[in-house]
Amino acid sequence: MKAIKINNLNKKMGCISFILVILLTSTIFSGCLRNIGLGGEDYRWDVEWITEPGNYGSGDYGREIEFDGLTRFYKFHVPISYEPDEAIPVVLCFHGGGGYPGAVRYQTDFDEIADEKGFIIVYPAGTGTKKYDDRLLIWNDGRPFKNGTHSKIDDVGYVEKMLDDLESLFNVDVNRVYSCGFSNGAQFTNVLAQKLSDRIAAIATNAGHRSIDAFFPPPPRPVAKMQFSGLKDKYAPYYGGSPPSWVTIETHLLPVRETIESWVDFNGCPCEPSETFRIGNAVCERYGPGLNDTEVVFWTLEDGGHTWPGGKMTVSEKFIGLGHINEDISASDLIWEFFEQHPMK
Repeated sequence: MKAIKINNLNKKMGCISFILVILLTSTIFSGCLRNIGLGGEDYRWDVEWITEPGNYGSGDYGREIEFDGLTRFYKFHVPISYEPDEAIPVVLCFHGGGGYPGAVRYQTDFDEIADEKGFIIVYPAGTGTKKYDDRLLIWNDGRPFKNGTHSKIDDVGYVEKMLDDLESLFNVDVNRVYSCGFSNGAQFTNVLAQKLSDRIAAIATNAGHRSIDAFFPPPPRPVAKMQFSGLKDKYAPYYGGSPPSWVTIETHLLPVRETIESWVDFNGCPCEPSETFRIGNAVCERYGPGLNDTEVVFWTLEDGGHTWPGGKMTVSEKFIGLGHINEDISASDLIWEFFEQHPMK
């Protein structure tokens, strides 16, 4: 009897120790997230904060602007080839929900491509709590929260003012301003195509497609679009549905192919692809030409999760389990190649 009691006691103590380890690990990890944001490492980087007009060259910059009663900020990289007397293209890259500019910069490696190809890459910041206002940020992409409320943040207006601000500091080619995004940033990029089609020449979205309950009329003008979607994406399910229950934004997604069909229709492209090809586990379908020479390019990543193809994953994304990164293609390279072909018309 004593042996049985001792064994039971040992089991109980083992369970208690295991629970304490889990709680301690969770506390440390959650504290890391709260202090750093999505990443588990600090992916923020030092920039020169521009506070007044001037003649600026290449480098890493940050800018704060007042909009709608809030202090907002964005960070950006100006390539080494920039000359003030030559208009330069701009690519906006929007972080995912719970991310921040440094995280998506790390994931995409766009700085390197910007230097090689000659464009300004901008990493705008969404909004969060007052305590953590430069990380753990989200975009108002029109979807409601789980409690049924909607965000009152005017992110579209903020982007419009941000573009005005950037154009006051650098010689921006206004016919070659593009937008891309990841996850929540991809959903928001879809909104920008509809709301700011007079300023956004073309878009690219990764791991974020159209919601069933989203009011999304066609853009006022045709907008070329590139979409990346992983067959194994649990957070933006390829065949439609909802992400895991802990995600705070209410989401009911259409199958991604229905989203593609909508854009093909928006842009007046032929309903059958003009080209289909495979690179490893990445399958590309190209639709077009459509109105104003637009097209829709759709990449299916057969081994891809909720990740950036050819990119990197932050520490906490690995911990959460966002899935596999397809290494057969580089989304960042393909996005720029696509944008080069589609200036504003």
